[in-house]
Amino acid sequence: MEWEGTGRRLAGDAQGRRGPGDLARRAWLDEQSQQALHNIPPWRDGQSRDCEVFVNNFRNTIRATRTRCLNQDTPSITRENLYGLDLPDPRLRWGSLTNPTPADIIAQLHRANKLDYEGLVLRRGDQWIKVKPEETHDISITGYAEGRGKHRGRLGFVTTTRGAVGAGFTDAEREILWAEANAGRLVGQVIEVSCMQFTPNGQFRHPVFVRMRPDKPSA
Repeated sequence: MEWEGTGRRLAGDAQGRRGPGDLARRAWLDEQSQQALHNIPPWRDGQSRDCEVFVNNFRNTIRATRTRCLNQDTPSITRENLYGLDLPDPRLRWGSLTNPTPADIIAQLHRANKLDYEGLVLRRGDQWIKVKPEETHDISITGYAEGRGKHRGRLGFVTTTRGAVGAGFTDAEREILWAEANAGRLVGQVIEVSCMQFTPNGQFRHPVFVRMRPDKPSA
């Protein structure tokens, strides 16, 4: 969505996905992509070097771009699944706003959400502003796992009935919660989780740990 205006700063936080749905970013730069994506068709003359990849839905997009060794059921990526950003692909354009207020942008975000899109991207000149819905939920911990690499010997992630949560913990929190886990006190405690709504099967989308909720009764 194009944003034409006077350069007035947007009130509040603006964050979100790089497109009208669940997309993965791929840039054909002089050396290599900024992300470890796989199975992208080779770049060819005249094609945008900065693209989004979208293969029908979020699950297919992740499977198609993160699978190193192709299986029979791995979704394939064709050039129709690439959305150029150097000159935005017409399929990404949704409309134009002039001097939008926060209420105008929120209204467009609600419109996108009703169509099952994950969020908006507003473009003003060369500036991209990502807008997404965000909500928090209190939920009980059902399990946990030790971290890997630098987090070995402390908490890696916790599990809940809405999926695993591994992002958002500070190093100190990981150590404290790992001690709680080893003492048999972690499962059943309640945490607050921020997410971008839910996936179609009822799991957290991009969950992030916010805080412990000792004021909530343990399960």
